[in-house]
Amino acid sequence: MEEHKDEENRVLVSPSPDENIDTNRHHNQPKGSDEATQSAFHDGPAPESCSSQSPKKPGTAGEDATSDASSAQHDFRDAESVQQVFINKLSQGRMRFGDRRSKRSEQGIVGTGVIDTAAPFESVKEAVSKFGGIVDWKAQKAVTVERQKNVRLELEDVEEELPEFKRKSEAAEDAKARVLKELDCTKRLLEELKLNLEKAQTAEAQAKQDSELAVLRVREIEQGVASTESAAARAQLEVAKERHTTAVADLAEYSTAASREIEKTVEDLMLELITMKEVLESAHTAHIEAEEQRINTALAWEEDKIRWDYELKQAEDELAQLNDQLFATNELKSNLEAASALLLNLKAELAAYKEGKTADEERGTEEAQRTIRESLALTTKELGEVKSSIEKAKDEVMCLRVAAVSLNSDLERENAALATLRQKEGLATLSVQSLEAELNRAYTELEFIQTKENEARDKTAELPKELQQAANDADRAKSVAQLAREELNKAKEEAELAKAGAAKESEKLALASIKTLEESEQAASLEPGSPIGVTLTVEEYYTLSGKAHENEELANKRVISAVEQIKVAKDSEARSLEKLEEAHRKIEESKNALRVAIEKAEKAKEEKLAIEDELRKWREEHEQRRKASGAAQGLAEFPNFASEEETCRVIGPLSPRVNMPRDHIQNAVPEPKMRKRSFFPRIVTFLARKKAQSLK
Repeated sequence: MEEHKDEENRVLVSPSPDENIDTNRHHNQPKGSDEATQSAFHDGPAPESCSSQSPKKPGTAGEDATSDASSAQHDFRDAESVQQVFINKLSQGRMRFGDRRSKRSEQGIVGTGVIDTAAPFESVKEAVSKFGGIVDWKAQKAVTVERQKNVRLELEDVEEELPEFKRKSEAAEDAKARVLKELDCTKRLLEELKLNLEKAQTAEAQAKQDSELAVLRVREIEQGVASTESAAARAQLEVAKERHTTAVADLAEYSTAASREIEKTVEDLMLELITMKEVLESAHTAHIEAEEQRINTALAWEEDKIRWDYELKQAEDELAQLNDQLFATNELKSNLEAASALLLNLKAELAAYKEGKTADEERGTEEAQRTIRESLALTTKELGEVKSSIEKAKDEVMCLRVAAVSLNSDLERENAALATLRQKEGLATLSVQSLEAELNRAYTELEFIQTKENEARDKTAELPKELQQAANDADRAKSVAQLAREELNKAKEEAELAKAGAAKESEKLALASIKTLEESEQAASLEPGSPIGVTLTVEEYYTLSGKAHENEELANKRVISAVEQIKVAKDSEARSLEKLEEAHRKIEESKNALRVAIEKAEKAKEEKLAIEDELRKWREEHEQRRKASGAAQGLAEFPNFASEEETCRVIGPLSPRVNMPRDHIQNAVPEPKMRKRSFFPRIVTFLARKKAQSLK
């Protein structure tokens, strides 16, 4: 159908090449390929229309941010695949175009003779330009930038919404936790209700069993069955025995479980006590070590302080000597000035004397002048030496002043460090004392807990005995009640029998009295000498009736005594129940004491952990202080760089104990005083070393 339509729409007259290409572009492709080509080669620069299958619409602000980001990342990859798509589409179009052209050429040869003047495709670029499919990459880049901006805005919106969603999620988590808590509470309530239901069911079953036994017993009593032969009494006795055995087994299991838990807690507390003792011993050892180290540092500091005071005194003595030398040089200077003035006067006199003297006198004057010149040369030489010594003394005084200032600053710094160290040691002692107080308090609490546990253990050990005694009391009360019931039943039966006997006897007496009356009447009506039956007098009748009443009263008394015995049995049973309740209450008290002991043990454990943390921190601080004190233990010995001439004028050297370790300072012997050496090179090296340390 498509080929027939293309043949109808084809121009039969030889058209221009452009028109032929245009008609081929519009008619020589299938509908699907035409739509794909139009969607691929449109003039618009939208990057979404560059895919090979179906065009994509640009993303809006409501689309998902991740899909937009992925599409923005894949835009250039899709654009790179456009060329391959073009080639595929154009190759398909050319193949179809060639097939149809061959078919039409065959048809033209056979029928109409259609001439196809279409130029072949020389390059992909030319074909794309003819189809109008050149893409504007700048516009596409702008669109991608806009899409990236949109994606960034959406990401910013998502980041802004993240805290709200986090808050909502936290609220949901809180609600979930509350719901789980309520669920746990409801589960606990359900378990309690189940237990209560089971208890109620057991109580109901026991009540039904008791009611059935009571009904059976009533029927037996109505039927007149004896208590010894009663099946209901046997069944009741068996049921009571079973209940007693189950109660004793439950109480034994409960007591054994409680005793096991108490033993376990006692073992845990003993282990914790052992660990606390170990921690306390380690703390004591650390405290003793700290005290020893503090004492050693204090002794070393005192020795260093004494040594520094001694060196400072030496420096002050040297300074005083230098001041004396300076004073002497000043005196020499004044003497030199006086000598120079005298020399000038002598020169003036010499000039005057030269004018008025003769040649002989000039010879004498020359000798005098020579002597004066020699003395003047000596004085100038001495003056130069004095000046050089003054300059050296000034330099040494300046160096000594610098050294004194540095030593004073070092002394002040060391005093400040010692004060801080003493303050820290005081704080450490206070912390150790507080830790010891807390440990003592923990010991007292543990002892109290142990006493409570021993009491609870004794109570739990006594509980089975009390339970056994209560069970025995309950058995005795039940046996007494059973005996009382049997006696009551016997008394009731005897009373009933007595009543029946009394009724029969009264009936017999009544019948006898009636017969006697009838016989007396008959005798009265008959002749007086006829024989008559046995007659009873009124006294005998009353005696017989009195005996019947006495028997009835005895039966009533027996019934009353049986009722009293039943009451006594009920009272004993109530007392046994009270003892059982008291035993349960003691068990609850032991449970509470155990719970309190466990809580105290947990508190002691927490306090122990806190104490361990404080001890660890204290040890770390102590290690840091020890390292800092070890780094600044002493000053190094200053080497002497002076020359042989400078070693002749001396000041004593520093003590070699500066470089000694602090452990050897205590055992050091005072050294003999050696000859003095120059102090200036040692000061220079000291300042150089201080500068190097400050640079480090």
